[in-house]
Amino acid sequence: MEMKWYIPIILTPLFAGCVGENTSFRIADVAKKDNKLCFSVKGDPTIEQGQAKLLRLTLSTRDTNGQMQEIWQADHFDNPTYIVNPGQCLPVNYHFEQNKEYNITIITAYSATNVDSKRIWLKNFTLNNLTMK
Repeated sequence: MEMKWYIPIILTPLFAGCVGENTSFRIADVAKKDNKLCFSVKGDPTIEQGQAKLLRLTLSTRDTNGQMQEIWQADHFDNPTYIVNPGQCLPVNYHFEQNKEYNITIITAYSATNVDSKRIWLKNFTLNNLTMK
């Protein structure tokens, strides 16, 4: 029973590595800007070099059963041409509602076939917890 204190010591490095630079998952930025929502990405070499393209942008919300359900998407996997720049607001044409929980997923890469450059940017948010830019 006294070995319980070992568990956090062993698991902490494992969980810390889950969101490190070598994984494809990143945290997207979501903020209010000019009375609109701004969805953006930054802080990754694939974006900083100006060669990352938008493959897919998906918006989900929590339904009455507590499950996240996709409600909107822009899919460019077949022909990715939209270049993603650091901090640039990405186009999302959706009417957001107060007191709803949303999740944005942004997938970027040099091309749809270049798996090494693929990044998945995620962020959960509500309109109530966003800051103005």
